[in-house]
Amino acid sequence: MTELPFPEADLREHAPRSPRVELAGLVLMARTVDKARAKLQGTLGEYKIGPGLSAYLLDMLGIGEDDFLAAVRELREDEPIAVWIRAHSDPSAYAEINQRFETRRIRDAEHRAQFSPRYPFLDEKPEMWNWFEILEYDDRESFTPTPR
Repeated sequence: MTELPFPEADLREHAPRSPRVELAGLVLMARTVDKARAKLQGTLGEYKIGPGLSAYLLDMLGIGEDDFLAAVRELREDEPIAVWIRAHSDPSAYAEINQRFETRRIRDAEHRAQFSPRYPFLDEKPEMWNWFEILEYDDRESFTPTPR
């Protein structure tokens, strides 16, 4: 087997970091970096950067996905990537961006029905509306070994 450039970033084997984990002062950024590393080496599995919350984050920051991927490829480690993100966006907007993502929810029953095929557990968990909660639950369910 060929050695992976980012061996810890095989998202076919484990979930990316929780959307609540901050990097560069931003929620969702550590998860987005994990997905970028996996995309760069072809181990993204069922995850994606866009469309979705990671793409919205990059858009809110004014950072293009291609530029972001190039920075992750070149800088590799979290701290240099964090410095790059802060240099290519407006840190004064981070508190508002974090608040928007932390409170982002499924809008209504019709919106929920759109996501039920991707997240079938939504039908069994009517109390679950917050996106971070949904993503964390999906990550746990996706990588919990099933008993034989």
